[in-house]
Amino acid sequence: MLAIERREYILKKLSEVGRVQVAELSQSLGVSRMTIHRDLNALAQEGLLEKVFGGAISAAQQETKKQDDLCLVCKRPIQPHTKVIMQSNSGEQIAVCCPHCATLLLEMRDDITSGLAVDFIHGKMINLKTATFVVNPDVEVCCTPSVICFANQEDARRFQIGFQGELATLEKAQKLTLQYMSLSPEHSSYPHISEVKQ
Repeated sequence: MLAIERREYILKKLSEVGRVQVAELSQSLGVSRMTIHRDLNALAQEGLLEKVFGGAISAAQQETKKQDDLCLVCKRPIQPHTKVIMQSNSGEQIAVCCPHCATLLLEMRDDITSGLAVDFIHGKMINLKTATFVVNPDVEVCCTPSVICFANQEDARRFQIGFQGELATLEKAQKLTLQYMSLSPEHSSYPHISEVKQ
């Protein structure tokens, strides 16, 4: 089979299922995995697919993935060390870039039932409802005013001693975030802020 035929086959498979595996393609086409890697590299250079570990995904699927990696509230990229995952009562999972945007999402939508955030010090996922927050410290982590999440109050208090800010529960963090945003002219054009309840 010619390279052009293999590549057409790969693109056809991608259009059907959205993802291909090197091992499966190698077996289906009767060629080595290295040959498949070369085909995928060539197609990736043309922008027809995106190589991922063990295979490839379609370029359209990669664009969707890029959109999914943006915060629903501020449209910034979601970083692993600040992300928050919210869940609605219908089971929808919504990713936002930081606790700041999580507090705004809670104001924007009344169907959010729970959330998990990354603890600032330990990097583990913790329940938003039991977390302690430091609001508007002298450190910008993502969006402003910064809202930083901690698994326990003692860690948050020690952070506050060094970097100022206000200690808060989730409910108080929501109110403080809106309060600080209303005081700052730079937030008058904040994306989607018009959707926040007054």
